[in-house]
Amino acid sequence: MAATTPDRPKDPFTAALVALRSALRGGRFSRGEPLTITELAHDLSLSATPVREALSRLAGEGLIEDRRGRGYFARRLDVADLVELYGLRGLYLGEALNERHGQGQTSLEPTSGAAHERLAWIMDRLVAQAGNRALFDAYRSICDRLGPATDVEPQLFRIDEELEAIEAAEPAGQPALSIVLDRMHADRRARADELVRAIRARANIATL
Repeated sequence: MAATTPDRPKDPFTAALVALRSALRGGRFSRGEPLTITELAHDLSLSATPVREALSRLAGEGLIEDRRGRGYFARRLDVADLVELYGLRGLYLGEALNERHGQGQTSLEPTSGAAHERLAWIMDRLVAQAGNRALFDAYRSICDRLGPATDVEPQLFRIDEELEAIEAAEPAGQPALSIVLDRMHADRRARADELVRAIRARANIATL
């Protein structure tokens, strides 16, 4: 984990939170390992206090575990976890589509970027357009926990083709979009074991 970045926040707590959240989303910690405050503080060139506060925040968000008396630990993503998380994300997207239906929302044309980033942008926008803050927050929490998996999805799925399917379904409205998104999530649940292997392989490379 890089200790400094050109646009690193000046506030130590924010700097620690941003760096740790990015590392978690990127699969740097995904094997249930302990998150040692002193080691992380050294890696980030920060004192222990902001790192401890950032870990507490992340535990409150469910991204890591706070094992009282033992410290903080990364969550270990296994096949059952991914099946459950993709299932929940699919449910939240389905609910967002139901609430969004008939509201005359704007186009889902994605921003520039890698295909998996554009796909994430489109799904974020779909949920945001429902206008339900609680739903969006719950959805984003699941997306954060799925971060290590979504980063390796391009190794297993044809994301460009999925984007094309979404763009083709959008003019037809909610039913067509639901079919495309349901199929995407079913594909990921069916290949959860392959996703787990890809996550762990990436984490092993990151620790070399």
